[in-house]
Amino acid sequence: MRTSIRTQPKLGELRRRRRRKKPAAATLLRIEWLNWLVAEFGPEAVSEWQDPPVSFREWKISRELAAHEAA
Repeated sequence: MRTSIRTQPKLGELRRRRRRKKPAAATLLRIEWLNWLVAEFGPEAVSEWQDPPVSFREWKISRELAAHEAA
């Protein structure tokens, strides 16, 4: 069977790596919220909750208000 020119890389040619995907802004905000919960209440308390005392939406609104007041 003949090898195709397209499937065989040239000698000395390195294959390109795919760029790493960047997480969405909403994902980064959720991670920041989870980190804040752990820092505020402690990891043991957070691991026992079914529902957090501060929801993501409440946290996001208070964060935006604090940034607005600081500006």
